[in-house]
Amino acid sequence: MNCLHCGAPVLINDVCSECGLKQEYLIKAWNTSLYYYNEGLEHAKMRNLTSAEESLKTALRYNKANIDARNLLGLVYYETGQAIEALAEWVISSNYQYEGNPANHYLELLQGNQNKLNSFDQAAKKYNLTLHYVRQRNHDLALIQLKRVLSENPRFVKAYLVLALVYIQEGNLDKARKALQRVLKIDKYNPAAQHYLSELLKNEKQYATGNPVETVYEEEDDFPLPDTELQEQEEEELDEEETARRKIREIIERGAAAEDISSDQNLEVGSYQEIKYGKHNVLYLTAGLAIGIAAMFFLIMPARLQQINSENLDLKASYSAELSGKNVTINNLQNDNQKLQENINKLTAQIETMNEENSAGNVNDNVMAGLQSYMGGNKEEAITKLGTIDMKDEGLSEASKSCIQSVIDACEAELTACRSAGMTAYGAENFEEAIKQLQVFCNLKPDDVEARYNLAKSYEGTGNIEAAHNLYQDINQRFPDSDYVTTSFQ
Repeated sequence: MNCLHCGAPVLINDVCSECGLKQEYLIKAWNTSLYYYNEGLEHAKMRNLTSAEESLKTALRYNKANIDARNLLGLVYYETGQAIEALAEWVISSNYQYEGNPANHYLELLQGNQNKLNSFDQAAKKYNLTLHYVRQRNHDLALIQLKRVLSENPRFVKAYLVLALVYIQEGNLDKARKALQRVLKIDKYNPAAQHYLSELLKNEKQYATGNPVETVYEEEDDFPLPDTELQEQEEEELDEEETARRKIREIIERGAAAEDISSDQNLEVGSYQEIKYGKHNVLYLTAGLAIGIAAMFFLIMPARLQQINSENLDLKASYSAELSGKNVTINNLQNDNQKLQENINKLTAQIETMNEENSAGNVNDNVMAGLQSYMGGNKEEAITKLGTIDMKDEGLSEASKSCIQSVIDACEAELTACRSAGMTAYGAENFEEAIKQLQVFCNLKPDDVEARYNLAKSYEGTGNIEAAHNLYQDINQRFPDSDYVTTSFQ
């Protein structure tokens, strides 16, 4: 049996050999995740998207690899206008499982329309800017940004809720109600929208003078921009003096009759000369060109020069950072090369010592072959060849042991991979492969009692009782206090 969390073999006591987790707890967490996924699915079918989101998040807390829950959470995010969050969930789901995953289809549809994806991104940025305006109580700019957000992402539930709050602050309760009704069309049981609507109804019952407005859904809602409302209000609040002046100006332009002016006034009609507009147009054009050229030199050009200088400084900084990084890389490679050369020199000296100590030709050929493979850069082959030599062999010279130990220290990752492969093969009852991998590891790491025990069990599984018996005796003698002491075996 393999672990549900990491896939490593499970020991007899139902605990993973790698991560140490008990399988009973993992199974319970998996079942709990499936329960909350089913609950979220029922909420989503009823368009209770807020509750569905909470249930699916709980399901993922119990099992982050629940692909169905993660895909459904992405769909809920997308339905409420949170396309970026949906994209993140589908990417994570695809990384957990690529083959046969519906998230790949969702990603193709969303990423295939780059214009729509950019529109969602711009809407999210404008929404964040809106929150900044709301905190500053700048409701006019907040309304303008919210209109743009909803035009780019018409299903953005959070934007509708903020729009309703702004309208409530402005006292425009009808438009706030329409925004909340839009939310309930998308998320039928949204708690925030229901709470705001209930507060609006209480306010109407307390202060309204007419019949309360029924809560009905409208297909099209029109929210006029704040600039238009302010302009209309300003036109309605013109003072009487300005109105009188405007009327007098209109009378003069029409050529008012004598009865429009009081009779006690004595007005003389003078002569006039027709204005030659062509002469003045040339002056206006010349003045406009002069002003434009001056504005370009005094306003536009300094800003452009400053921008060019800033870009040049950024380019220099990026080149300097890149050059510094390459210098660091070169230094690291030089240090690694120096260390490798030192190891080669050390091994060469050890080989010469071995040749001197084994002048009669007793140096093991596998030791030499393993050292040659290591010096050639092939660590796996070196481990395989040296793995045929038992480090407990008393006939092995001290120079040979020192040389082999140097290779073992440098190939720790390869030895760990060999041990893991042997343990996995043993868990799958592939005893031949387990013996092949664990024999190499145990020869080079004779003090790993668990690996020696599994090697003995693998020999027993292939019917090599004598080899298994020798290993059991070695464990009993060298590790009498361990949990792997065996008094009898079949």
